[in-house]
Amino acid sequence: MPRNKTITDEEILTMARSLFLKEGAKASTRTLAKMVGISESVIFQRFSTKEDLFFTAMVPPAAQLEAIFNIHPGDREIVTNLISVSLQIVIYFREVMPIFLSLVSHPSFDMQIFLQRHTMPRIQIANRLIEYLNAEAALGRIQRGNVEATAAMLLSHLHNLALSENIGDRQPIDTNRAISDAIAALWKGLAP
Repeated sequence: MPRNKTITDEEILTMARSLFLKEGAKASTRTLAKMVGISESVIFQRFSTKEDLFFTAMVPPAAQLEAIFNIHPGDREIVTNLISVSLQIVIYFREVMPIFLSLVSHPSFDMQIFLQRHTMPRIQIANRLIEYLNAEAALGRIQRGNVEATAAMLLSHLHNLALSENIGDRQPIDTNRAISDAIAALWKGLAP
């Protein structure tokens, strides 16, 4: 008799993430077991509790910083670089936002414990954006004094765009226009 295919933890977590995103933390492990094609007991052999399964499945994906920041200080116009980076950040925030909203809405979620175990991608992105802006400032292409505030404002705006889309903002958002307008406004404070 042929042996059944072994299901990896990652396959279980992928299906669990999908189910939790659709149904929330109340999603049934019985439903998950059927979706994956295993018994419910196998799930609990690998993940001690449903809560453990939830928090393991709902870890936001890492930011692909090299892909997002595919720019080099001194190359092209800074506004063009910022628009390019901003579009990539919004794409990432769109992917992460539903996962993070589900995660923080769980009754047992504790931000301090989460931060002890995981790095917030937003912090990594902010650091890379500040690093890029500082490099441009060192080249004299932007003012030095406004780098951290500019990064914080731009990331807040990009985060808000993704959040608005996720919570079903009634007004459709032209992401490209929203990014271009924000960078144009920020540029007034950055221009040398």
